[in-house]
Amino acid sequence: MIDIESRISHGLGQEVAVERIHQLAASLSQRFPQQVHQIQLQVHEHCVDVSFAAYGYVVAWQAEILDEAVVLHGRIPDAARPFKNKIEQAITARVEASLDARDSRAA
Repeated sequence: MIDIESRISHGLGQEVAVERIHQLAASLSQRFPQQVHQIQLQVHEHCVDVSFAAYGYVVAWQAEILDEAVVLHGRIPDAARPFKNKIEQAITARVEASLDARDSRAA
């Protein structure tokens, strides 16, 4: 397995950020019905654990939501190594968009 880590700053506060990340994770299958399958979602306190299959690969990540940042810890299969950067960029971009303070809606 290949580890992916990223840290995204935000100014929303922990409670709002937890809600936004939860909504983002819960909406994956609706937003990407052809690409994302078998979503498993667990929320506990300030952490959101998500796993899903995308393009035949199982992707698992945990979002640790802090007062001013979200720390992502992800794991993808070794077979997805050629797509590591693309996967990391896509997940980070979606999290950044969901934490955009100018957007009062969840991404």
